[in-house]
Amino acid sequence: MATPDKPLEQMTAQERFELGRSRYNEGKISEAIEVWSNITRDDNPKAYAWAQLNLGLAYESPGELDQVIAAWSKVRHSDDPKAYAWAQLGLGNAYKDQGKLDEAITTWSNIHHNDDPQAYAWAQLGLGNAYKDQGKLDEAITTWSNIHHNDDPQAYASAQLGLGNAYHDQGKLDEAITTWSNIHHNDNPQAYAGAQRNLGNAYHDQGKLDEAIAAWSKVRHSDDPQAYASAQLGLGNAYKDQGKLDEAITTWSNIHHNDNPQAYAWAQLGLGVAYHDQGEPEQAIAAWSKVRHSDDPKAYAWAQYSLGVAYHDQGEPEQAIAAWSKVRHSDDPKAYAWAQYSLGFVYKDQNKPEKAIDTWLKVDSNHSLEAYVEAQLGLGEVYSLDKEKEEQAHEAYDNASGFSYYKSERGFKILNCPLALREDLHSLAKNTDEILKSLQIIPEFESKVAHYSRALTAFKLFECKKNEQKPSKFRLNTIRGVNDPTEGLVLSDYWDQQGIPETIHTNDTATFVSCFTFNHDSLNQFRLYGKENGREATGVSLVFNKEFFSEHSGALKYIAGASSDPSNKSGEAGKPENDNKRLLIDKSTLYRCIYLDPETGYWTLAQRDKSTFYREHNEDANSKEKWEKYYESISIKEENVEKNLFNEEDNSNKSISLILKSIFTDEDHSYNKCNKDEKQKILEAVRFILLPLQYLVKHIAFQEEQECRIMYITHLHDEKIRHDWEKQWMYVEYEEPVLPRIDKIYLSPGSAKYQDFFRILLDQKEDDGLDQKEDVKESKVRISQNPFRNKG
Repeated sequence: MATPDKPLEQMTAQERFELGRSRYNEGKISEAIEVWSNITRDDNPKAYAWAQLNLGLAYESPGELDQVIAAWSKVRHSDDPKAYAWAQLGLGNAYKDQGKLDEAITTWSNIHHNDDPQAYAWAQLGLGNAYKDQGKLDEAITTWSNIHHNDDPQAYASAQLGLGNAYHDQGKLDEAITTWSNIHHNDNPQAYAGAQRNLGNAYHDQGKLDEAIAAWSKVRHSDDPQAYASAQLGLGNAYKDQGKLDEAITTWSNIHHNDNPQAYAWAQLGLGVAYHDQGEPEQAIAAWSKVRHSDDPKAYAWAQYSLGVAYHDQGEPEQAIAAWSKVRHSDDPKAYAWAQYSLGFVYKDQNKPEKAIDTWLKVDSNHSLEAYVEAQLGLGEVYSLDKEKEEQAHEAYDNASGFSYYKSERGFKILNCPLALREDLHSLAKNTDEILKSLQIIPEFESKVAHYSRALTAFKLFECKKNEQKPSKFRLNTIRGVNDPTEGLVLSDYWDQQGIPETIHTNDTATFVSCFTFNHDSLNQFRLYGKENGREATGVSLVFNKEFFSEHSGALKYIAGASSDPSNKSGEAGKPENDNKRLLIDKSTLYRCIYLDPETGYWTLAQRDKSTFYREHNEDANSKEKWEKYYESISIKEENVEKNLFNEEDNSNKSISLILKSIFTDEDHSYNKCNKDEKQKILEAVRFILLPLQYLVKHIAFQEEQECRIMYITHLHDEKIRHDWEKQWMYVEYEEPVLPRIDKIYLSPGSAKYQDFFRILLDQKEDDGLDQKEDVKESKVRISQNPFRNKG
């Protein structure tokens, strides 16, 4: 070891090298540079090589890149292969930093595994990254594959991360998953975090939500804050998809802006939606307001759109206009389309029809077909109130007709009525739409509903791969086969009591329904439905998750037009099944029923009762709070139904009952000045507008069933109708498969004998093997806990 006391000229090359390293470690960089610079190749080639390598490192600290490159370039392979390998690695990195990717590739390629395995590993990693940046994915894959774990675990982990990403980009998801799974936390925590994040994304894309959650949950903030933020975003989305809004909110709240601004923006957007769904508009507004345009323009666009909706719901139109006006087409064309659609309706409500028209005309069908259709319907309404613009109204309704039969057809029927009646009829239509919104389920608390059926029918709906059994399609049966003689007539009876004439369709439509209930394990339902050979409590309760139904009700696609052409551009119904070309109906929106006593006018909504609610949430610490929140949500829905359907008070927002009473019982109303033909057209329009409500209002006597239903209303010659007159069957078939959407199944006492058979079908692992669950609570197959004594 050289000492400072020995004159420099008397030291060997190796001693000078050691002295320079000592000075360097003491932080005396200039002295170290001076010592190393005095070593020549003639003195000692190996010491010279290491001196030049270290000189490059010394020059690197103050950022003197030219001197760094000059020093490393002097190291020859013949001087010392190991020093040469590290110098070439550093040179490649320097060229990369200068944007000279070709020079970097050439330099890294000079390094061989037997020179220094560790330097080789890092060089191959750099080469792979460079090839990827050049779009040469195959070369990148080959290069990353050269790196072995024992060369350098950290470089290996980074290479496996890159390999997985490359396989993913090539659409080879299984290879990507295998590769990412090779990365261990102790090799490279940052690469591990990125791999687990990507694994979660891949599992999510495969529909393996539990595996995705497990992967995302392994990402720690200390490993990689950016990957952690992305993983928490995915976790929150997964919890939301599972209906676990509280868990989603907690998870999204873990994401901080400085960790990952983009993930933060999307998390705040998700938080806002969750708070909105929970009936907490102020918290939703606070979350959406935190999304910045610079963080993610698309998330910002949707946040501003959502803010506009929230402000509009609070009766603050000017703030809504300000928010919607911030949504740019370049940020997200779809959000822009919806913002323009919404702006148009605010302008219409402000009695600015020309401004509304100009705004709606900006909505392009290529950006959002649904927003375009709604904008065209808005244009049709505004044009229809101007006698001079009836042709434009007809054109607008025609533009929407292929995508929303019901709403466009009611527009045409209103257009056929006298001008003096049209505003009242449009109000009827608007109230009907508002009622339908209020009848939709609450995802947070009503995400699962039950359908009672015979055990044999349930088996036919499930696919059994081992027996090559093809599943039957879920059916909606004709309304004429139900056990309620007042079906479809309750609203008419109610209005008859008030002197309002026949307002309900009776014989010229074919209606198909399938019924569900919030009561998953109901003794009464088991007695009434799914009976085997007429014996009570022999059926099953199939509990469906919300993915079995459509989330959107805007187009009311369950009301079909006269066309039976399966190529109809609406896609609303008429999807042929691949193998036998049978026409199926699309996913439908699930609506709760209104229970009405037509004699007294008393009514209530189908809803969960307290006992079944607590049975589900009995282990939740905040079960009481959840019940109160649910009860409040139902109360809001009841207020909206009262306001739009039953309200008898004369106010600015007239209910359907008030409008009908005004039209048909007020002697001074314009209706009484119409001729017979005009009155018939008005009655036809009223009947058609109210058609969606006809089979959602049931007699109060059936209140205990707490029913929801999906519907399909059409004409008798619709090609989707299947029938067998001998068996007196008439039904349509539902597109969505049953088995993937089953949350659980309850077996009545009489069907408990089928428990193991249902478990074979429902309790399966991903590889289709039986999942041996010891805990009965984990099985999807449950035995009813209701007491029942079968007299047979």
